[in-house]
Parts: sequence; structure tokens; C-alpha cells
Amino acid sequence: MEKILTKSDYRQLRLLSLLFFKNEVVAKNDAAEYLEISNLTLNKDITAINSFFSADVLKIQTYKRKWIFLSRNNQTNFALITATMIYTSQAYRIALSTLNQDEETPVSLANKEFISKSLAYNKLEELDNLLAENRLILNKTPIEILGNELSIRFFYFHIFDRSYPRSGWPFPEISLDSIYTYIYKIERFMGINLSPIAKVDYAIAISVHLKRIQNDHPLNLTEKQLLYWQQIINFYEIEKMDFTDLETILSQEIMVNEKSIIFLSLFLCSFTYSKKEALDKILNYYKTFRPMRYKAAEVLAELSNVDEKDSKFLTATLLVFFGKYTFIGKTAYILEIEEHENNNKINRIDKQKIEQKLLEVSAYAGDLEFIRDNMKAILPYVHELLNIASWLSQEHEKLHVKVISKNGYMWEELLKYQIRQHFSEEYLIFSNNDNGLGDIDCDLIITDFPILEKTAVEILTWNSPPTDLDFEMLRKFIKL
Repeated sequence: MEKILTKSDYRQLRLLSLLFFKNEVVAKNDAAEYLEISNLTLNKDITAINSFFSADVLKIQTYKRKWIFLSRNNQTNFALITATMIYTSQAYRIALSTLNQDEETPVSLANKEFISKSLAYNKLEELDNLLAENRLILNKTPIEILGNELSIRFFYFHIFDRSYPRSGWPFPEISLDSIYTYIYKIERFMGINLSPIAKVDYAIAISVHLKRIQNDHPLNLTEKQLLYWQQIINFYEIEKMDFTDLETILSQEIMVNEKSIIFLSLFLCSFTYSKKEALDKILNYYKTFRPMRYKAAEVLAELSNVDEKDSKFLTATLLVFFGKYTFIGKTAYILEIEEHENNNKINRIDKQKIEQKLLEVSAYAGDLEFIRDNMKAILPYVHELLNIASWLSQEHEKLHVKVISKNGYMWEELLKYQIRQHFSEEYLIFSNNDNGLGDIDCDLIITDFPILEKTAVEILTWNSPPTDLDFEMLRKFIKL
């Protein structure tokens, strides 16, 4: 991130991170010390930030000249702040220019950006250093990114994905509706569901592939990659998938290798499984073709102490995350920022313990060396994922109670209130699903009217309002 933004922009983003996650008044002296700058520079940064962002989006407020805090609207989170900073950076504009093959030169770039030629060369040098960490090269005349085609495409995806939604749809010549039609077909074919956010992520990845195909930049795969490719083509039956909507955009047929990378880009995004078979298929692929990677994910999942059902989902999630490194090998953590500590993050499993386990599993096979090479990128994600899984597992151990009243919603809420007076969230939580009794997702039903329909869970029939005996029934059920 430091190499994407100018030095001052990056510092201002760190200041916003401090105020955003502290979420309280911060002494100016403390902020200046954190950023390793003078109070004079801090004041200039505050002025610059307040000029850059509209006051109805966010503003750094000053209290008695010595204290500062951040005010913002309800739609602005830190991801949007980061997206805004990336979108307005020169690096973003250079990346978009190279993707569009504008064939800029340092001189034309300087003229377009209204900067000196020396400053343009400095910016290109910074971007070249960043690309070098991703094993890529920035050619200067014309300005273009050179290197492994998969790594180039991943770089483009990363920068355009992280600048959205501030950028808007960055590919006006590509129909988003057509891409969404393709995504809908893939969801049905794979038995998965993508959220609206994940659909945009996938659409950006697809568009990068289409642009590179259109501009005659084919994939250049190694012999080892070609072997993986053929396994994927056969196992997922890619030749049966419908790519006609994307081929219409290009006005040409898409080669099977390109279809494969378009499909595989799905795994850059998050999704849920609408069918158990879809989850099992992903797990079976890794069991069959990448057994050591499967074992590594299983071992990591064990750290969270989840049940068998959740363990399968957690293992699949780890495998999908690791999948992005199959073909790009090493990628620098190009667009992350040192966030000030967020006290709301779950930290049940120590990060160092997870790092040690990652190092351990990375030695299982050559197929897992990418973990060590990309530890800076992988550790934060795995740490957060396993901690969330561990926390949810503990929540699942609590008694899930569904309250049903003959008289309707208001009486149900009253019953919940009365139950809460006797039993804290340490012992039970309420299930708010509206499913029928046949597939109700809870451990116990409490009702104020007899239910004759057979259910898979036990029913306690109470009075309304409940009596002491009713509460005693629940106490015995919980075994207090």
C-alpha cells in the first residue's frame, strides 16, 4: 500500500486508520508520535484530509486544539476510505492506462498528471519496485506491465477490486449485465450462491481476463501448470459450462484454457454452498489431486475446535483461499495497510500459534511452499477465519430456543423478555428463523399453546405469562 500511494497520502490513510479503529478522542501529540511526524505536519494532514473528503462523508474534528476525533456518515467504512485513496492515486491511473493499452510514455504521463518529468519517473520507479515484489516489470516506453500473464492479471484484479466501489464499474465497454448472466449460470452449475459484493468481485476478475484476451495477451503456462489445468478441466467439467454470454462480449470463441482461468477466478471470491454436493465436490477435488494441501487445511481447521460439519466447511474455505496461490506462486501484499488495532476483533486463538502451524504444514510438500513465501498475506486471513470459526462454535454450543406464541409476535417478544430475566446469553440464545416446524433450526421450542405436529426437537409447553414451574422445566432442560 505504501508503494501505491504517495508518502503523504499513505501517512494520511494511517491517521484515518488510527482514528477509525480507536473510535475515541485522540491527543494530537499521541497521533503525531504514532505517525512519527511533527504537530505542524499533523495539522497539515488534517487539513488535507478534510479538503479531500466531503464533510458529509467524513471529517476530522478538533477539540480544544489538543484533541482530534473522526466523524463520518453511516455508509462510510474503512474499506471505502481505502478504495477512495487507491482510486485517486496515480498508480491506479497508470494501471488502468496499461490495461487499456494506451501506450503512454513518461513524458505523456507527466503532461496528463500535470507533474514534472522527474516526478513522473519517480512514480514509475516506485510502481516498478512494487511490481518487482510480484515478479513483474514495468516497461517505461511505452508504459506497460511485463512478466507472467497470470501474475499480471492478478495484479490488475487486486488493484481494481480494492478501488471499488469508489471507482464505479471500471470497464464501461464491458456489459456488467452479460457477466451477471454468466455468473448466474455458474451458480446453478456449481450449486453455490454469491452475494452481491462477491458478484462484483468475480465480475471484475472476469473483465480483466476479457480485456487481456481482447488485447492478445494469452496465458503462458508451465508444464506443471498445464497438468493442474487439465485436472481442473476434467474434474469440474469446464467444457460443459456455458460461456456464450462472455463470448458475445468478445465477439469470439474463448479457448478452453481461458475458460478455465475465468472459472477458477471464482475462487478469488467468497461464496456459500446451496447444495451439500457442491461442498463435497470441492473437498473431493483436493483429496484426489492435492492430498497434502487437503491435509494442511484439515490440520489448520482443527485449531478452531469446531464440529465435523463446520470443520468440512472451514477446510473448504481454507482450500479455496489457498487456491489463488496455485498459479501465481508469490504475490506481495500490495494493497494492505497497517491498521490500528481494532479491539472488536476476535482473538481466541493466538496469532503466533497459527503462524507456527502454518510454517509446519508448509513443509508437508512442495505444493505448500507458497504459504511460507506469502506468510504476510496468508497469516492475517487465516488468523481471523479460525478465530471466527472458534467463536461461532462456542455460540453453537449454547441452547438455541425458538419461541412460538398462539397470539403472535408481541407475545413471543414478551416471552423472550421473561426468559431473559432468568437465563443469560451464557446459557441460551433465541432462534429467529421463520422456517416451518419440519426444518426448524433450533434445539428447543417453547410455546404457550400445544403443538401437535411432530418435530425433530423437544417442545416445552408453557403458560402465558409463564409460571415458576415453567422456568423450572427450562432449568432442568439446560441441566443447571
